[in-house]
Amino acid sequence: MVFPGYQPDDHVQSLKGLIGWFHQSSDELIQEYRRLEARADYLKRQLEAKHQELEISLREREEARAYLLSVLESLKAGVLVLDFGLRPTFVNRRLTELVGVVDDERVLQLLGRKLADSLLGREKQFLPLECEKVVQGPGGTMTPVHFIVSEVATGRETSDYLIVFQDITTLKRLEAEAARTRRLASLGVMASEVAHQVRSPLGGIELYASLLKETSEGDPRRLAGEILSAVQRLYTTLSHLLSFAAEPTLACDGLSVSVLMKDLIQDCMPLFNDPLWSVVFDIQPDLPPIWGDRGLLVQALLNLLVNAREAMADGGCVQVKVQLSPLSTLNGQIHRAVEIKVIDGGCGIPPEHRERIFDPFFTTKRQGTGLGLAFTHKIISAHRGSIDIAPAPDRGSALTVRLPAAEEI
Repeated sequence: MVFPGYQPDDHVQSLKGLIGWFHQSSDELIQEYRRLEARADYLKRQLEAKHQELEISLREREEARAYLLSVLESLKAGVLVLDFGLRPTFVNRRLTELVGVVDDERVLQLLGRKLADSLLGREKQFLPLECEKVVQGPGGTMTPVHFIVSEVATGRETSDYLIVFQDITTLKRLEAEAARTRRLASLGVMASEVAHQVRSPLGGIELYASLLKETSEGDPRRLAGEILSAVQRLYTTLSHLLSFAAEPTLACDGLSVSVLMKDLIQDCMPLFNDPLWSVVFDIQPDLPPIWGDRGLLVQALLNLLVNAREAMADGGCVQVKVQLSPLSTLNGQIHRAVEIKVIDGGCGIPPEHRERIFDPFFTTKRQGTGLGLAFTHKIISAHRGSIDIAPAPDRGSALTVRLPAAEEI
């Protein structure tokens, strides 16, 4: 059947148009596919290059990490890294040899409750902190160590902590040997001084006794008085020597700093009843109590005030400043200490004399015995405190006594 107006050529032309469009679309798809293939190859090469760079970077970082670990493991010091919660994140082999296995409980034992609470409470103004303590090793051996606690900035809101432990057994032995040598040297000086102090009154006793024996017309009463005076000087010298040689017997109790200062003020007033000399006390309020022997501490501090007054021959003002020190170390232990600083306006102490200022019988004063500061040093040491001397800011000297605050009263 043939439809009216039907033309076969029209159909062929339409079909040819469709075929042409199909070929064109196919060519475009092939070109797009090839472009995608080229793009995929480019991205693949880029990815492989980045992958190689990443592998190199990771390998370098791993090598650096392995090198750092090797360095840390080869150290003779123990290294401990803690996170902000005081959980151990790194422990080197040397630390394990010193203290055994380190876990959360062991960390608290090594730091001590006071330091651990301060770090957990984000109190870090005292860092870095150095102190000494004795730790128990895996075999039960006790080892003295010196350790440093430092903050490690991590770039986050919280910080890590680095603790380095150093075995100081050899150092302690050398210090003990050096202290023994110094003691022997001091004993030699002391023996020489005692011999000198004793020889003079003995010579007088011998002379006056000879006069009493040989003369019948002399003044026996006067000669006997001279003998008694010489004997009294001899007794005084021996009493000073014995008081220094004996270990002080402490009757320690919880002692309020304000009470201690009140006693000191009362006892020192006779020293400053001359208008040429004065004393000023600057006492920080609400200081914690200390453990101590009230009488011995007053005596030790009074010796410092006597020394400060005598350092100002032409008069002047002695300043006494009492305050709480920040968390620090005292005799190798972590304490909050009460600082008592005595400052004079004298001529100061030459550097070559500062090392000997607390030695027995060392004095630069014409009438001094050289036992006042030595006895003070002994009393403060018996209280597990410290005393040191330094030049004052303007002129004169500043002696600083540090006494550990009492933990519980």
